Amino acid sequence: MNRLDELKALLNSFFNREEPNRREMKRVFQWRRYLDWKNLTPEEKLSTKRFLFIPVFAYLIIEIFNKNFSLIVLFLIGYVIYKKFERGSIVKK
Repeated sequence: MNRLDELKALLNSFFNREEPNRREMKRVFQWRRYLDWKNLTPEEKLSTKRFLFIPVFAYLIIEIFNKNFSLIVLFLIGYVIYKKFERGSIVKK
């Protein structure tokens, strides 16, 4: 009889379902929404600034890397040679 009661409760909960509480949806990047700058919350303004400045910072980093590529390679080679000679001077007991 216990299983029959559980089955009744399951069917009642399935067929007499109440409307779930409406949750506020988290907004994902929506271009039209971000064009209306005055009505954004401070959190949305900050995320918009981050999203829009990523290409600018990426361009600057790539440009610096391209202009100074040989200097960066020389520093890396110097660092590797320094570490190699430094290892020889350390004596393990």
